[in-house]
Amino acid sequence: MSAVVDVWLVDTRAPFESALDAHELRRRDALGRAEDRRRFDAAHSALRRILEPRVGPVRWSRGPNGKPHLAGEACQVNLSHAGEWAAIAVTPARPVGVDLQDAVAGLDYAAMARRFFPPAEAELVAARGAEAFALLWARKEAVVKAAGDRLTRGLRLPVAGDPPPAVTHDGTGYTLADLEAPEGFRAAVALAGPEPFSIRRH
Repeated sequence: MSAVVDVWLVDTRAPFESALDAHELRRRDALGRAEDRRRFDAAHSALRRILEPRVGPVRWSRGPNGKPHLAGEACQVNLSHAGEWAAIAVTPARPVGVDLQDAVAGLDYAAMARRFFPPAEAELVAARGAEAFALLWARKEAVVKAAGDRLTRGLRLPVAGDPPPAVTHDGTGYTLADLEAPEGFRAAVALAGPEPFSIRRH
């Protein structure tokens, strides 16, 4: 049986009840704009509501590059947010990364791809534009987040293809899948290991 990744797509504009702990409240209050504080609160409160029935009181630790993970490793979880949306991925055991990107018009995506991506992907972005860039970036960042690494070390990873290819980063293999996302957004999930997985949407 293949592994299952549970994924929630959260609209941070919806009414919610804050569930942040003291550390998260400090992080929220340090944000300069009221809309950013609301988005942070909505996304992280949703994360706590999802996790508490599974693990009880939520306590976080951080890896060497700052990636948060659940103390005790009761399950693996990752959070991404872009614009008014957040994506949350939860798995029982295998490290997971999720990323959500908005394809904002008006930026020079072709130049960014030439700077950061492998040449073949830069050509793809030049031909297809912002949505191709957002999808490739989401795949790369999902792998990096699953690995607990820095994004700058993952931008050269070759991730183009349909379906997405298997990726090796620092000697570990990762399996990728694209996620359905709101219009104007692209999203992806990466799971450590070569074994296939299915996605259960909530």
